[in-house]
Amino acid sequence: MISKHVSCEARNEDYGRLARYIADAGHAGEKCLVSWSAGCWSGDDYDLGILEAEAVQDLNTRSTKEKTYHLLISFRAEDEANLTSEAFKAIEERFAQALGFSEHQRHCGVHKNTNNLHLHIAYNMIHPERLSRHEPFRDFHKRDRLCRELEQEYGLVIDNGREKSRSGHLSEKAAAIEAQTGQESFESYAKRHKAHILKALEVSQDWQAFHEALRTVSMEARPHGNGLVVKDLHGDHAAKASAIDRSLSMKKLESRFGQFQPYRSLWPIQELSRYQTAPLHRGPERGELFAKYRQGIESRKVRLEAIKEREGTTLAAIRKQWADKRHEIERMDIAKRNRRNLLALTRKHEAEAITKARLAVLPEREAVRRDIPFSSWSGFLRHEAGQGNEIALAVLRSKGVAVEPEREAAPPKVKDWSQHGREQFLTDRADQATKERALLEREDISAKAKKPLQAFFRMERIAAEAKAQGYDLGDIARRIDGKGVVIFTLANGGSIRDTGKELFYSVHDEKAHGVALAYAALKWGKNITQEQGKILFHNAPEMPREQERGRSR
Repeated sequence: MISKHVSCEARNEDYGRLARYIADAGHAGEKCLVSWSAGCWSGDDYDLGILEAEAVQDLNTRSTKEKTYHLLISFRAEDEANLTSEAFKAIEERFAQALGFSEHQRHCGVHKNTNNLHLHIAYNMIHPERLSRHEPFRDFHKRDRLCRELEQEYGLVIDNGREKSRSGHLSEKAAAIEAQTGQESFESYAKRHKAHILKALEVSQDWQAFHEALRTVSMEARPHGNGLVVKDLHGDHAAKASAIDRSLSMKKLESRFGQFQPYRSLWPIQELSRYQTAPLHRGPERGELFAKYRQGIESRKVRLEAIKEREGTTLAAIRKQWADKRHEIERMDIAKRNRRNLLALTRKHEAEAITKARLAVLPEREAVRRDIPFSSWSGFLRHEAGQGNEIALAVLRSKGVAVEPEREAAPPKVKDWSQHGREQFLTDRADQATKERALLEREDISAKAKKPLQAFFRMERIAAEAKAQGYDLGDIARRIDGKGVVIFTLANGGSIRDTGKELFYSVHDEKAHGVALAYAALKWGKNITQEQGKILFHNAPEMPREQERGRSR
C-alpha cells in the first residue's frame, strides 16, 4: 500500500465538494464501495457532517493556508481479499492517529473504479473545539512507516517505502508523470545518463568543463533556491541535481569548483543525445504505433493552436473596442457618479462579449478533441485498444517486458492420437466454430463488438449465453486503464479485472465470481488456478514423449 497527500491551494479548496466526490454523490455511488464520516458531532450522518466541518472551517478566520488535508491510500489488486469495510475504517483511524487528526472531523470513502482499491480521506485541519489549524510535521515519514506496519498486520503486498526508494528510484512527481503518460520523464532521462555525467565530473576542473559535459546530453545546470537543478536545453523540464546523484548537490560542487559560475558560450557543443519523451512500453510494433501517436498529437496541437490564435485575435479586438468606449466615457463632461456607472456597465458588456466569443469557438475545440481523443502516449494506447487493437493493448501492458497480443485460447492438447481421437478433436473444433459463428450472428451482440478486443468479445459471449439461458446480467460497463487492465463492472457493482496474466474479481460478490470463472474458461480453457479473489493461468502438462513420437509418425 502507498499513501499520498493530494495538496491543493487555499483559494481552490472546497471541503464540501471533496467530501461529496469521496462519496461519489454525483453518480449515486457507482464507484464508491463504502463511505463514512468520523469525528463529527452529528454522528453517522454524512451530509450533516459536511455542513458541520465547513462551519468549523469558517470559524477560523486567521489562517490563510489550506484547511483540508486530502489523503489518498492505494492498495494492490491482490489486497482486496484481505480488506473489509471494518478493516478500511481501522486503517483510517490509524492514519488519523499518526497524523494527529484523531479529534478532527473527516469524511472517508473507498473507490473501486480502478484496478487498485483506494481510500480517500478528507481531514478538516481545523480543530472543532480549539479552532486551531493542525498541519502534520514530516508527514511523509509517518505515513510511510505506518504503511509498512499495516502491510504486516493485514497480510498485504509489501510495497517499496521511502527507505528503499532513496537511491535509483524516481521522485513522486516524476513517477506520477510516467504513470499518467506512459512516457519517460526528464528525471528518468537524466538518471539514464548518470554514468556519463559522473564520468565527466571526475575529469572536470571547473564549472565551464562541467557545463560543457552536461550540454553533450542536452542538459544544463542552473541554481534554484539554495540548490541546483538540471534543466532540459530544449524545453522547460527540470530535475533536482542531487536526485540524480548526491555528488551533484550545489554544496559539493561549490566545494570542488568554487562559487557557481554560469555557462559561457565559447564554441559549439555537439549533442550526443536529446530528451524526447520516449515511450516506456516495449514491443516490436511499438515504433509504428508511436509514429501514429506523434502524427496525431502534432495534428491536434496545430489545430488547437490555430483555434487559440483566432480566439486571441477576436478577444483582443473586443477588449480594444470596449477600452476605446471607456476612454470616450472618461472624457465626457458628466457627473462622476454617472461616469462610474457607465464604466461599470461597459465592463459588464465587455465580459459578456468575451464569454460569447469563447463559447463560439468551444464547438471547434470539442471537434478536435473528438477527432483526436488523446493527449498522451498512454491515452493513445488506451484509445487504440478500445477500438479493438490487440497490439496496442499488449504494448500498454508491456512496461519493462514485452507482452504478446491476446489471441483466442489454444485448443486443448489431444491425448489420444488414434483415428477416433482425431475425429473427436476435429468434431470439437467444428462445434466450437459453429458456436462462435452463431454468436456473431445474434442480434443481441452489439455491432461494435463484432470486431472488438478479445477481452470485450469474451464478455459479450458470456452475457449472450447467460441471456439465452434466461439469466440477464444487465449492462456491463467496460474500460481500459493506464496499465492495460481491462475492467468490467457488473450492474450490481461487482468488478472483473483482466491484467493479461491474471484475473481479479470482487471477492464478496458471487455473481462477479461466476462471471470471472466463465471469462477465465473462455480465455484459458481448463488451465486455471483459483485463489481468493484471483484466477491465474497455468500451463497444461506436456504430452508424454511416447505420444509425441506417435504423433510425429
